[in-house]
Amino acid sequence: MNVFFDMLSAAVYAIFVQNLVFSGGYGASEAMRMAARPKRLASTALMIVYFSTLTAVICRTLDNYDYIASQSQSIHFLIFTGALTAVYFITCALTFLILKPPKKLMTNFGIAALNTLVLAIPLINYRSSSTLWESIGTGFGSGIAFVLATLLISAGFSKLSSNKKIPPMFRGTPVMFIYTALLSLAFMGISGSNAFA
Repeated sequence: MNVFFDMLSAAVYAIFVQNLVFSGGYGASEAMRMAARPKRLASTALMIVYFSTLTAVICRTLDNYDYIASQSQSIHFLIFTGALTAVYFITCALTFLILKPPKKLMTNFGIAALNTLVLAIPLINYRSSSTLWESIGTGFGSGIAFVLATLLISAGFSKLSSNKKIPPMFRGTPVMFIYTALLSLAFMGISGSNAFA
């Protein structure tokens, strides 16, 4: 039962307290793109959950080997990038061989897998010395955090695009950057980040 609560608490922490899209900027550009086209949100979010969770598990398992655990952080980054790349290519190959998917789906795999959010998860787990179950929770929670971030940006996008009081030079992308920056400050306040120190 403790394993379940470790995984759940890591997921809740990743979703609300350490929402990496807002507090770290990981995957923020993709979240903004998804906010403009929310029809692809569900499929992209599922792919991000899949890639981030699987990569987190593989990288946590690799860190159990003394040789890999003793390497520097830059070597870990290379190993984690290699693991993510391998997961991406194996997933693409299996999907292509079994399902014969359209080219658009394969492109979406690349967008989801090579998102900075997905690569950040194993590095954060490595720095915080997370257990395997916490790594799974962080990977799963980060995918849900991406959905939360996209929904918040999308809600702001619809409100701000209909607001006639915004000066013409700030409409569109500029006001979205300001809105996203304010959301980021709010999430950094919740997480207790001291970005200005």
